[in-house]
Amino acid sequence: MPPTAPPAVPPAQLPLRARAALAATLACGLLSTAAAAPLVLRTAAQDNNPLKYELNAKRKGICVDVIKAVEQVSPGLHLTGWTQPMSLPRIESALMEGQLDVFCALIRTKARAARFTYIDIPVYTVRHRIAVRADDQVAIQTLDEIRKLGPGNVIIVSRGTAHESLLQGETGLELDASSRDTEVNLRKLLNKRGRFFYHSESSLQRTIADEHLTGMIRLLPTVFREEALYFVVSRKLAPAAAEQLRQALQTLAQRGELQKIHASYKDR
Repeated sequence: MPPTAPPAVPPAQLPLRARAALAATLACGLLSTAAAAPLVLRTAAQDNNPLKYELNAKRKGICVDVIKAVEQVSPGLHLTGWTQPMSLPRIESALMEGQLDVFCALIRTKARAARFTYIDIPVYTVRHRIAVRADDQVAIQTLDEIRKLGPGNVIIVSRGTAHESLLQGETGLELDASSRDTEVNLRKLLNKRGRFFYHSESSLQRTIADEHLTGMIRLLPTVFREEALYFVVSRKLAPAAAEQLRQALQTLAQRGELQKIHASYKDR
C-alpha cells in the first residue's frame, strides 16, 4: 500500500517562520494573477473634438495623454477603445447601456449626473467664449445683451453638448444646434447663418488656427462660464473598478500631471 499522506496542518499551527513563508507565497501568487489579468475598462474617443482626441496627429489629444498616464501610474489598469471615435450622444448612450465603462472627459450637467457617476477629480477646465465674424463690431458681455438685440441674432451651438443644454435653459435666445462639428459651425458663422458661436475657448482657438480662419473670426473677450471636465463612469461598472481609476487620477492630480498635460496643449 502507498504511504499515507500526513494530515494537513492548519496555518495557525505552523511555526511563525513557516506562516510568514506561506503568506509571502500566497501574496506572490495574488500579485502574479493581478499582473496577468489587468482590469480592462472600455472607453471611446469623441469625434469632432481634436483637443481631446486627434488620433491621426503626432500628439493624440489631452484625453489620450491622460489615459496613458493613468495606465503608467496604475499598471493593473488598461483602457481600451480610445482609438474608436463616436459621437457624444452615442457615447452617453453606450455608458447608460453598459457597453462602455468610462469616458474622459465631460462637463457635469444635471441630466448626466442622473445617469452616470462622476469621478470628482477635474481632468482639466474649459472657458466658454463666443466667436463672431471679424468684421462684426458687436460688443456684448452677457447673454441678456444678446436677447435685447432682438430677432435674427442666432447663436450657433454644437448639438449634443453641455453648451447646448446650458443655452436651452435660457429663455429668449434663438439657437441653431443643427451640427456637432466645430469646423462646420465656424463656416456657418462666416456664411452669416448665425451671428454668434458659443463654444469652449480652447476648441475655438484650436479649430480657428487649424482651419486658417485667423483674421476672419474673433473671440469676444468675455468668459461666460468656466467649468471642469471629469471622467464619468457607467453605473453598471463595479464600484471597486471605479475606485481603482479614481485612485490613479488622484495620484496624477497630486503630482500635477493632469495640469501639465492640459498646459502642453494650450499653445497648439
